Amino acid sequence: MSGFDAIVSRYSERTKKSRELHNEAKTLLPRGVSSNFRVVDPNPIFIEEAKGSTITDADGNKYIDFGNAFGALLVGHAHPVIVKAIETQAKKGTLHAMQHRLEASVARELRARFGQEQWRYSNSGTEATMHAIRLARGYTGRSKVIKFEGAYHGAHDTVLVSGKPPLHRTGSVKKPRPVPASEGIPAESYAHTLIATFNDLDTVRARFEENINQVACLIVEPIMLNMGVAEPDPDFLPGLRRLCDEHQALLIFDEVKTGVKIAPGGATEYYKVKPDITVLAKAIGGGMPLAAFGASSEIMEELNSLRVIHVGTYASNPITLAAAEACLKEIFTPEAYKRVFALNRKLVDGYSAIIREHKLPAYANGVGSMGTINFKKDVIKNYRDWVVLDKRMSHAWYLAMLCEGIIPQPPGPDEQWTISVQHTDADVEAHLKAFQKVAPLLKAL
Repeated sequence: MSGFDAIVSRYSERTKKSRELHNEAKTLLPRGVSSNFRVVDPNPIFIEEAKGSTITDADGNKYIDFGNAFGALLVGHAHPVIVKAIETQAKKGTLHAMQHRLEASVARELRARFGQEQWRYSNSGTEATMHAIRLARGYTGRSKVIKFEGAYHGAHDTVLVSGKPPLHRTGSVKKPRPVPASEGIPAESYAHTLIATFNDLDTVRARFEENINQVACLIVEPIMLNMGVAEPDPDFLPGLRRLCDEHQALLIFDEVKTGVKIAPGGATEYYKVKPDITVLAKAIGGGMPLAAFGASSEIMEELNSLRVIHVGTYASNPITLAAAEACLKEIFTPEAYKRVFALNRKLVDGYSAIIREHKLPAYANGVGSMGTINFKKDVIKNYRDWVVLDKRMSHAWYLAMLCEGIIPQPPGPDEQWTISVQHTDADVEAHLKAFQKVAPLLKAL
């Protein structure tokens, strides 16, 4: 039995009940899951309980969780302050689709952190990026959108393009072809979507110059988090700001993952570059489904005047905003950030030391509360760099770490871990101890 097969066999033996539940689920749900990103071979684990930094699965296995719901849980699981806020609000009402004080309270906190004057709420990052792009198109009177190859901005057709395209379809790195990520997306849906290369300002400039006075907006994750943790070069984000200003296009920061996780004001604060529109989701909701997008009063006048539509029965759900208010006012404090960032640095540095010790073809990096191991020696700057990393070794690492009682990050080599406010030094030390055991297995693959 190969080293990889031995890891899979051990994992399968530990997760028999989860496999039974998955087989049943496959008769009711496509692939047995409710989101394609949750697919894990040979089977995902099924969760019974999640509290603090620990998850328990259907087989009774306990894990220290560093996946934290694809990075949504900077608060960790079932944080007592969040639970109390939800319980208190639930007794007052769970949904009324009318106005309430929490809307302004949370918007005031977001304005203080991110600098955007006005905000609107939705339920997911997908919704928020969709509305942000529509807002930009309405404000500019233009149709075209620039996005980056390898970037994920949600599951709507305009941007569900060139997320993980096969290399034989991508064209030149200087002029990537738009490649739909799914069947069911008509070519007309992404006819106005232009593709550039991350960390390459020349490709952005070229897209603008090829489409003079046609580009409504450029949307970017300030850190590409659909490729592990791919950081921008020092001049990249300032360069995007200048190019958008030069061509009168709006700059949209997709801070669904970076927002409040790398600084209190997210990437906007961390990199000191202000976008025209900021999109938030995941961590701001404290485990509840919340997203938001913000901009200046001038841009938001498109919504105020009803020239651009934004609607939603569940938008500003009082329970989600109660959780958000608790996060922003009580949990995400300067002291919490200092401790979380120190723990993440300890984890990244620990990984780096073990990688060197075992001479693995990999490197670890992280920003703020997030980090990952990349199974590739050279630093990833763009999608073409990422796509050739060793995905088999990454999968072996993921399964082997689960066998040691650690969920190292969400499944997939494109993801990253999140240190929550409920993680401890002991949790990080257990993570590194597990990797110390797993590293020799990876070396032998």
